[in-house]
Amino acid sequence: MKNYLIIISVVLILFAWLPSQDNAKGSWWNKGVDILKNLSEGNEGKIVKTPSYAEIGEAFKQALRIGTENVVGQLGTIDGFNADPSVHIPLPEELHRIKTMLSKIGMSQLVDDLELKLNRAAQSATPKVKNIFLQAINDMTFDDVKKIYEGPENSATKYFQNRMSLPLKKNATYR
Repeated sequence: MKNYLIIISVVLILFAWLPSQDNAKGSWWNKGVDILKNLSEGNEGKIVKTPSYAEIGEAFKQALRIGTENVVGQLGTIDGFNADPSVHIPLPEELHRIKTMLSKIGMSQLVDDLELKLNRAAQSATPKVKNIFLQAINDMTFDDVKKIYEGPENSATKYFQNRMSLPLKKNATYR
C-alpha cells in the first residue's frame, strides 16, 4: 500500500508540475490558438489548411508526452525530489513535532532520514510510472482535452487519477 500511495503522489506531482512551468492557466491552449492564427496571417488569398480537431488533440498530446519525458528525466534522478523545493515531499506536520523532541536528545536525523527516503522513493517510482502516464495521454480524446481546459483547475489531475489509478494499483509492488 505504501508504494501505491507514493506512485499516486508522483503522478499527481508530475501533472501538477507540468502546467506550473508556464505560470499561467490555459497558456498551452492560448499558444495553440496563437499558432493557428499565425498559420492564417499573411496568407490572404492562399489556400491554408486549418488543422482538424484530431490534429489539435494530437499536438496537445505530443506536448504532454514531451513534458512527461522532461519531468521524468528531471525528477527520476538523484535528489530529483529532495533537492527541488517545488516538488519536495515534506513529512506530515505531526512528524515535525516529533523531530523537535528528537532534536533535544540529538536524534533528529532519524526523521530527516525518513523524509529523504520518502523523496528517494518518489524519485525511484517516477521512471516506473512513465509508461502508465504515457498510455493515459495516448488514450486521451479531444473531448477529454476540452473537458480539461474548460473544467475546474484540478480537472487534469482528475483525468489522470481516473485513468491511472487502476493500472498503478495493478503494477504496484509491495515490500
